[in-house]
Amino acid sequence: MERRFYALRLAYEGGRFRGFQRQPGLPTVQEALEGALLSAGVRASLAVAARTDAGVHALDQVVSFSARAALEPEALRRALNATLPDGIAVLEVLRVGPSFHARNTARGRRYVYLVGAPPPEPLAGYAWALPDSRAFPDLGDARLDVDAMRAALAHAVGSHDFTGFARPGEQRGAMRTVTRAEVVSASWAPLHALVFEGQGFLRAMIRNLAGTAVTAGLGLAPPTVVRDLILARGRYRGVRAPGWGLTLAAVVYPDGALPGPPDTAP
Repeated sequence: MERRFYALRLAYEGGRFRGFQRQPGLPTVQEALEGALLSAGVRASLAVAARTDAGVHALDQVVSFSARAALEPEALRRALNATLPDGIAVLEVLRVGPSFHARNTARGRRYVYLVGAPPPEPLAGYAWALPDSRAFPDLGDARLDVDAMRAALAHAVGSHDFTGFARPGEQRGAMRTVTRAEVVSASWAPLHALVFEGQGFLRAMIRNLAGTAVTAGLGLAPPTVVRDLILARGRYRGVRAPGWGLTLAAVVYPDGALPGPPDTAP
């Protein structure tokens, strides 16, 4: 029987889940989504654009699957949203071509990491608030030197061996290409967005880069620290930024591969 191919665009609040990927006995986005699909009569194996870690949010995650049933996209979107737990929303259901794969077809991913002074309440669960005594004990002054952070992150742009920012056990195959790593500061508050773009990232790589940039911004490491860690290719022993400050903002596909809103940089 002919199979049909679908893609879901979804957003979720990462603080409610232990990451995207299914983990026995723990609430995950994948588990919730597969359960909602099953309630709608669809048993499917899911491919995801980015396996976000525990606490990490998404504004435009993409999941693909195939099914024998002819599903009406808008009806499926409504059915899924009626079943999914709080914190997950399916934004759109799309019919796609048989060659589309949420992860393999993507040509880029954009992440945003928010960090700075304690933000207004709507953003409290989406930003790393400083000072943070767990990451920086005995630090009295938490003002960030934005120029130092920008200088540090500039060394991440390009194709590098990011072994120095990999999790233990992921040091092999650590070559990645980062096309954007910059700091955008808010005009209304001492809050900064660290914006990262690239085809793919190692697990925890962005959180390690963000933690390193903030360490430089606090004057606890030189602005060359990212370059030094890339060249050293040793085990990362710096500060890992907490997951709740990180958001998957967009997944970029070749023109026509996934119909949807145009790609716009933040």
